[in-house]
Amino acid sequence: MKIAAAVLIFLTVLVSYICQALNVKCVQGDDGTAAAQECSSPKFNNCYQPKFNLYTGLSSGSYGCGECLSSDLLGNRCESCKASSFKACNTPKETGDNFTCYDWEWNLGDKKFVKKETKTVCQTLKETPKVCNIPTSQANVLTKILNKGCGPCEDVDKTLGSCRECHPIACDSAISSATTHAVKMTAFQVPVLLLAIVYSFGHKRF
Repeated sequence: MKIAAAVLIFLTVLVSYICQALNVKCVQGDDGTAAAQECSSPKFNNCYQPKFNLYTGLSSGSYGCGECLSSDLLGNRCESCKASSFKACNTPKETGDNFTCYDWEWNLGDKKFVKKETKTVCQTLKETPKVCNIPTSQANVLTKILNKGCGPCEDVDKTLGSCRECHPIACDSAISSATTHAVKMTAFQVPVLLLAIVYSFGHKRF
């Protein structure tokens, strides 16, 4: 038993030594399409790559050995991972299908959110759910529309009921219904208003 335990310890130390002696592998280059290669120095323990920010997409940058630059970390443009001598950890992430959501802006005059004409293209990873965040009738100037309409609501706005999450198709349907309702109300109100003006004018005249 003692001999077996000693052999096991020896093999563990040997494997650990071999792994430390080998340089780690990382994907290297501008676009991440190159096969992983051994890093040039044993001082490298990590690999880095451009960061994929949900809904806004892949940051600009390259792939390589070592840590991210401080400026890239502050700009949320890079991420690093623990490297291995057997397999690169910084392979490009698998992306999902893009979808679109409407962006919104607060109108100071009307004191409400107004839909922008151009929709936002939302970029995702493979397992990212497709969801948009839109303002409700309870929204106010403090309500946040995140990622230009892509992704879930701010937690506090969802709790307050000033933001709603929905699938892109359901969001478009809800927005279209609200717009149609507003148009119908306007079409009904204008004739009524004109009749009221005519009546008021005639009443004052006679």
